[in-house]
Amino acid sequence: MAQVQRGRRTARLDEDGAVVFLVGMRINRALDVRRWAPVAAAMPRMLAELRRRPELGLLGASSWASGRTLVVVQYWRSVEHLHAYATARDAEHLPAWRAFNRAARSGDGAVGVFHETYLATPGTCETVYVDMPPHGLAAATVSVPAGPDTDGAVRQLSGSGSPPTRA
Repeated sequence: MAQVQRGRRTARLDEDGAVVFLVGMRINRALDVRRWAPVAAAMPRMLAELRRRPELGLLGASSWASGRTLVVVQYWRSVEHLHAYATARDAEHLPAWRAFNRAARSGDGAVGVFHETYLATPGTCETVYVDMPPHGLAAATVSVPAGPDTDGAVRQLSGSGSPPTRA
């Protein structure tokens, strides 16, 4: 288990930032296991592949469940790395995506999928961790103590280290 880092901390991003990718599924008909189980089984295979091959660009990932919805929050080195993995013919993703699309054409709606992609660069995101082990973006990048330049959303989101001025 990761060691708790005492005090206020934040994630330090390099100038290129990182990509935050949320991908998930919702089990719409729990009893229709044959429809949703293959979708659920595909993600662990992809994550295992990505952890074995860091050159593909995955920086870190966490999985979460809420009711019928399963979500994986992924942190990527770049949009280019994410897109290259999504379309690579020799990787786990493309066959899984094609299989889901074939099954989804049945129109029975037993399982739904979604994804969202966000670019996080210095000055465009805020991260705050207090008395936590490295988590989220800070675990995927670098966890640093929060200081005057990173203390508060206004300073982090302005990217300047000081509150923005109004005209």
